[in-house]
Amino acid sequence: MRTTLILKTLTLGLAISLVASACGGGGDERGSIEVVATTSILGDITANLVDGAVTLTTIMPPGADPHEFEPSARQVATLRSADLIIANGLGLEESLEDVLQAAVEDGVVLLEVGPEVNPLPLAAAGEYDPHVWLDPVRMIEAVDLITAALTDLDASVDWIADAATYRAELQTLNGWIEQQFDSVDPSARVLFTGHQAFGYFAARYGFEVVATILPGATTTVEPSASSFAAVVEMLEASSVQAVFTDITESQALAEQLVGQVDRTVDVVPLFVGALGPEGSGADSYLGLMRWNAETIRMVFER
Repeated sequence: MRTTLILKTLTLGLAISLVASACGGGGDERGSIEVVATTSILGDITANLVDGAVTLTTIMPPGADPHEFEPSARQVATLRSADLIIANGLGLEESLEDVLQAAVEDGVVLLEVGPEVNPLPLAAAGEYDPHVWLDPVRMIEAVDLITAALTDLDASVDWIADAATYRAELQTLNGWIEQQFDSVDPSARVLFTGHQAFGYFAARYGFEVVATILPGATTTVEPSASSFAAVVEMLEASSVQAVFTDITESQALAEQLVGQVDRTVDVVPLFVGALGPEGSGADSYLGLMRWNAETIRMVFER
């Protein structure tokens, strides 16, 4: 049993820095419109669109699990006084749902991008996978949604023109990720993951998620003894070399899982629910996606 965290510095063709990530309080952008993004990923994407024309605050800092994050009283006040909140939705921000509803009742405009980008259904009826950002093509749609919401607030700014460069970078990112897996046999493109977070990535790049340790799309649930035993059997019967997890969640279950298999299976944490710290190579959305894609490719090339 071994836990492998593949750390590396990516040579980024797309130089994007995290402009705004504040754990409550103001971000680095200054303007008359108060915009709040819930997650560090949405904060980074939005920062690349506004170019100083708004005051942008990001609620969740890098490294925060959006499923478990609890806002401070100051952050609650920031959300309820905003002009526009940009959220993921689809149940991702579990502890913020009541606050977001209260903000809407206060007159704040709430944009939840997840429901608007053709979300993938989960096994439970009426539920959808919230991890839409792991597909950069859907994030191009999210950019269009954000620029439309900003235009509704201030039509004097050409938000669409300002977003054109970033949209192009997302398109380039998608093509780059596709190329990373050119050498991976399509029949070998199977993923064993910590929770149901990789559905969009798998669908976009031709992978299949064969099993997950946690029985759902959130990190707040625990597997039963019987479901965990079934996952152990599936892993033993497979030929996968790694279990991919979210770096923000506990690795204990994954380590316990691979420890019960009679061969070497690595636990490989990826940046899934949040940006990485500054200098990690995953401190922007573009960097995060490149880091993950290159890490996955390296596992399949071993």
